Amino acid sequence: MVSAEPRPQPTRTPVAPGFWAKKDWGDIVVALDGTPTSHDALSWAAGLASVTGARIRLVHALTPRESTRSLERLHGRRLLRSARRELVGLDPRIAIDSILTDDPIAPVLGALSHTADLIVIGGRESGPIRDVLFGRNATRIVAESTCPVLVWRPQHADLTPTSPVVVGVDHSDSCTRAIEAAFWFADALEVPLTALHVGSPHSRPVTNDIELQQIRGLEWLEGRVDAAASAHSTVDVHLHLLDASAQHELRRASATAHLLVIGSRTHGPRTGPRTGSVGQSLVHASCCPILVVR
Repeated sequence: MVSAEPRPQPTRTPVAPGFWAKKDWGDIVVALDGTPTSHDALSWAAGLASVTGARIRLVHALTPRESTRSLERLHGRRLLRSARRELVGLDPRIAIDSILTDDPIAPVLGALSHTADLIVIGGRESGPIRDVLFGRNATRIVAESTCPVLVWRPQHADLTPTSPVVVGVDHSDSCTRAIEAAFWFADALEVPLTALHVGSPHSRPVTNDIELQQIRGLEWLEGRVDAAASAHSTVDVHLHLLDASAQHELRRASATAHLLVIGSRTHGPRTGPRTGSVGQSLVHASCCPILVVR
């Protein structure tokens, strides 16, 4: 691993224009299914709405079991009413809208993402079977959404003010937007930021001088985050280069992070045509909340 020292903290400069610099957001869409994780995701979204002035749109999708349709609809309405009451208790200024739908949740969220600023869904505990079942639904939501998607997971009990926001850095355009998002959240949470680039073990080094290669790598990584770092100059930035598995290193970093941020095309040696293989895996393997930015 190669690391660079954190940047010094100069005086704050104005935030650069762009999506993550908006003073007022539009909609934050929150999918509810009645689970504790879904409830925690709602609380997190409420905190963000209080800061950004966003409206929260609550969405609950009914199951396809026709024999209990009336009970399912009654349960869904109660769930949405309860969520509304909780949001009012947390911050009465938050504007709230709710949707009860008979359609599958993934295409519904995909349609809403065209006018939303963020989709928030609850992630489930990771495991061999759970990963197969939940991973399909979560990655489909990410793939069908045209706005960023936050998959909420419980954060580690030992989080401290020095626990960072972690962003995976590659060459993609979506990663550029992920970097901007990561700095925005690090600034808002007043925590450090770790920018992590994992080189592919299959890539051929441009020089046999390992030290020179590492210096060039850190210079490239610093240049990659420079614009966002300048816009959020009070954020301590830590740069890390790793020659290992991107999935493994990002997952390990997520174990002690406030938030993991990746671009929708974060990839490893094998990359799919739409969403990168590493990104697909991390959607349901991250140990902390993960934000996927398109």
